[in-house]
Amino acid sequence: MNEANATVRVLSVADCPGDYALLRLAAPLCAGRIGPGQHVRINGRVWAVMRAASRDGWLDCLQRGVRPPPADAAIALEGPLGTAFDLARATPRALLVGAEGGIAPMVFLADLLRHRRPRVKPLVLLQTATAFPFNPKPSRIIVPGLPAWVIAAMPLLEDWGVPSRLASAQELPGCFDGGPVELGRSWLDVSQGVADVTIFACGSEDVLAAARGLAAEYRLACQTAPSVPES
Repeated sequence: MNEANATVRVLSVADCPGDYALLRLAAPLCAGRIGPGQHVRINGRVWAVMRAASRDGWLDCLQRGVRPPPADAAIALEGPLGTAFDLARATPRALLVGAEGGIAPMVFLADLLRHRRPRVKPLVLLQTATAFPFNPKPSRIIVPGLPAWVIAAMPLLEDWGVPSRLASAQELPGCFDGGPVELGRSWLDVSQGVADVTIFACGSEDVLAAARGLAAEYRLACQTAPSVPES
């Protein structure tokens, strides 16, 4: 059962860098059922879900290049769409790879993993070809194995105490000039005993194929989700 074709209310709207919009929706049924890697359709357009509060009944949804509905508007919501990552199969460490439309699902996943018991330690690697939906900041969290000059991080993840690093083709300060999977390989190469790492990836098929290849190379568990769901 989902909240398909339900009418829900927009609680707030925020304009984000990179021509992104962030909506908070009052959608208690969907918020209680949706998982990281799933999406919703708002007024016919697919949005990535960045956070969900099942107890309070709200969703945070992120999309680029759209004109968002105003606060207090009643909108048509369909979801959850796609298949969520299986958190029950998470291992003590997790490498999260998100590119473009996969950024929000990785934030959602990191939020859930950091609260799991037994504890799961995530490392989040994010990439965009244009601009991020936030203003990168230098990380205060040291991550052994990554190039010393790659220090750009997502502020929200920093606040949570979750290590993150950014990759960009735009030569942004502190960002890795390459793909997030390539950056993840450099971390795995110097980490001692990586058998307890699960790779989670969300993005284009090229990114997912690279993540699966990296997992096969190191014989690691891997879960992937497309940045645009098939249904």
